[in-house]
Amino acid sequence: MWHGDPFVVATTDTMVEEIDFRLEWPGFDFRTLGRRLVSINLSDLAAMGAEPRYALVSLSLRGTLPVVDAGRLYQGIAEQAHRFNCSIAGGDLSGTLGLLTLTAMMIGRLDSARAMLRREGARVGWVLAVTGSLGAAAAGLRLLESARRPATPIERGWVSAQLDPTPRILAGRALVESGITVGGDISDGLYREVERLVEGKRLGATIDIERLPLARGLQRKQWPLAVGDSEDFELICAAPRARILAAQRALAGIRVPLTVVGEIDERPGIRLRNGGRIEPLKAAGYEHFR
Repeated sequence: MWHGDPFVVATTDTMVEEIDFRLEWPGFDFRTLGRRLVSINLSDLAAMGAEPRYALVSLSLRGTLPVVDAGRLYQGIAEQAHRFNCSIAGGDLSGTLGLLTLTAMMIGRLDSARAMLRREGARVGWVLAVTGSLGAAAAGLRLLESARRPATPIERGWVSAQLDPTPRILAGRALVESGITVGGDISDGLYREVERLVEGKRLGATIDIERLPLARGLQRKQWPLAVGDSEDFELICAAPRARILAAQRALAGIRVPLTVVGEIDERPGIRLRNGGRIEPLKAAGYEHFR
């Protein structure tokens, strides 16, 4: 136990320069980078339905990094942790001659070991649902990699979804309180997370393209942005349809939509339903070293 909390969970995540972010991106800001470091770890807690408690932050910075940049990095870390009632309990600081490397470990609490989201337990006939909208982060990354500054409010929203995502802490808690037990976050893409929910269980899934809640400004033909390397940090869950309906009502209270996008079936593999056609979906989503 941790300071009286009945059940605790832990997660850790690392961001590496040139892999997860680039200093030359248009409008790059260390304060936003600090917020993102906290947010990606908070999203892991949201994916379990946990409440944030403490964080440990370890940074490897170059000695040539301006003090003002280091200060803005810490400012972003502190303000995002404070926003979600998470205390920075400690960490480490090291020098590096190479790439900036930022790591956070986060501790969260659960009311019960049974009242949490897990990737195990999906059943044939259950439906799949996602929070929020999809595809904005991938669209934002394309803009950043093109070195073009966002020119419209919609494009600025895409870039913000990539650089400064909002973890779905309240939504994760609401899912658990609605009786949802199977779920995760979509940090590596919708396909990859659906794959994790069914792999090794003799199950499959069908994703309905027409149901995907695409982010504002995206056209239906841009659905691959939502299914592949999306990094949207939204939540996905699987449950009987009646339980999903109850969760939709609960999430409406915090103004987070929950959209059914497919179903679990007994045929292994992941398929796309595109109008009247059903076709296999090739592997997508992000994996290190692939």
